[in-house]
Amino acid sequence: MSITKILACWCVTALAYAQPDPAMLRGLYEQHLAEQQQAHGEFDPHTADAARDLALFLRNHGDSQGAYTALVRTVVIDEKLFGADAARTLADVADLASVAPPAGAGKLFERAAKSSDAAAASRAFVALGEMRASQGDREGAARYWRQALAKQEAATGPESERVATILNILAQAVEPRDAIPLLQRALALDRKIFGPGHPEIGATDQLLASALLATGKTAEAIAPGREALSILAVKLGPDHPRTAMAAATLAEVLRASRNFAEAESLYRQALSIEEKVYGPQHPATLNEVKNLSAFLRERGKVAEAIVLERRLVTNVAR
Repeated sequence: MSITKILACWCVTALAYAQPDPAMLRGLYEQHLAEQQQAHGEFDPHTADAARDLALFLRNHGDSQGAYTALVRTVVIDEKLFGADAARTLADVADLASVAPPAGAGKLFERAAKSSDAAAASRAFVALGEMRASQGDREGAARYWRQALAKQEAATGPESERVATILNILAQAVEPRDAIPLLQRALALDRKIFGPGHPEIGATDQLLASALLATGKTAEAIAPGREALSILAVKLGPDHPRTAMAAATLAEVLRASRNFAEAESLYRQALSIEEKVYGPQHPATLNEVKNLSAFLRERGKVAEAIVLERRLVTNVAR
């Protein structure tokens, strides 16, 4: 019986009685690889496919080292059969990069980014940007994400969901004035792809409101700020962290527009959510404490501001 039939039969039985056993599944993938190697030889597409299947199973179950070993084997077979620059080879190189040690992952993603498959190249450029961003290099991240955007537009056209995602990612790495047109374009795509009231629209709205506020376009920031909070509170719930972020952003917008009463209410809402979700001493909660206390001191409510500020001092002392 083939490995596909064995897996299908076993999974049906497992679902009827218990959760699938990862150790048993791993054994089946390893058995299938051994069978393909024996039947077809090492340098054969069947063996490469079986090694890849095992690698992806191991990656999905947290065994990065095992996945790395299996994907190295896959790439070696690919290179011999299809060539070092073949789209199939470079797709497996990208998977290899995803489980490689950090010191070597960058070069692997750089190699994968040269793929003739534009969608695969885009994914590699996104990964390279994420690596740069994790190192605090926003300019480097933006350069890679712009390349990812161009490749994705070539692969899927300019109006795909993936294009909207990359626009959002890129917008968070550039200056606010440059982020605004990217987010406006992403918002238009979100509305077209998802329809009204989708959380993606709310998330993009929140980023757009923040960018507009940062460039002094306070009046223009109010509408996306309100829509973000409305959508996220309904779709994700009134106590969701993303709802807290939207409330905090709208509070900043309304503060700048001198709607102080509503701004204070929203600062308090954001703090209440963070306390419920993370607890009183979490950095996210303390950031909201800082925002509210600064606002209250600015509005002359010094006594309450001092009470909040003591929470910050207590946390530093710990």
